[in-house]
Amino acid sequence: MKTVRNITRMTLLGAALVSVSTLANAGDEPAREFSSPYTSLRLMNAGEQAGVWHSGVYITMQKGWKTYWRVPGDGGVPPSFDWSGSENVATTKVMMPLPHRFTDENGEGIGYKTEVVFPVDVKPQDPSKPAMLDLKIFYAVCNDICVPVQAQVKVGIDASTVSAADKFRLRVARAAVPVETDADRLAVTSLKQIEMGGKFALEVSLKGIRSPADADIFVEVAGNSYFRKPELVSQSGGVGTWQIAVDSYGDAVSLAGKSIRLTIADGDTGLVHEGVLQ
Repeated sequence: MKTVRNITRMTLLGAALVSVSTLANAGDEPAREFSSPYTSLRLMNAGEQAGVWHSGVYITMQKGWKTYWRVPGDGGVPPSFDWSGSENVATTKVMMPLPHRFTDENGEGIGYKTEVVFPVDVKPQDPSKPAMLDLKIFYAVCNDICVPVQAQVKVGIDASTVSAADKFRLRVARAAVPVETDADRLAVTSLKQIEMGGKFALEVSLKGIRSPADADIFVEVAGNSYFRKPELVSQSGGVGTWQIAVDSYGDAVSLAGKSIRLTIADGDTGLVHEGVLQ
């Protein structure tokens, strides 16, 4: 979701795009790595398992800087991944580790500080032939200012580019990717729309949260709505209930009947629940 604040910050730093852009010119060959004064990134290769190559996008930033999740908050920009230039690649699946919520003078953001690895599953069209992974990426890194980054990186997907360091980092990152909820681990006992202060809000009741006071809930739903940090309003019988304020463009819009995805952070564990809002 882009807000006025988001657009203004990126416009003010628009000139910085030139200094942190590495899209290849005609005749140039993109490298596996990209580096700028603000951030660097690298395409990873941890090898093949059951016909799927485990790749990844490794982004590092200066200490204290941050980049964003697919729902970035009200002051961020989600990353975009374009794999259309790849060769002998049938599908790519980008995964995102459990994010964190941070708040500063620019509002709420959801994402990662200092570094992040986005695991990528790569399926070749023809496993008997070499594959080339070609990524054009756009993302932003922010501290007191936000700097947009546009880069192109490329790596051959074969045994020659496999790295032991990549294997380790990707194993850690894949373990941090939220998974579908297991009823024995966590149950969503109630998910409904309510009214708070004359505006629509979300109420979620969960059974099985180990640390209710520290839990967070990241909400995704179609449309231009952003869901604020949840407020724990009650605990009883092992069930916690949270209320989540909703920011929307224009007039308040009812969310009843819409498909909704919850990414629930319980400590370092990320759990996903998909349902329909009542």
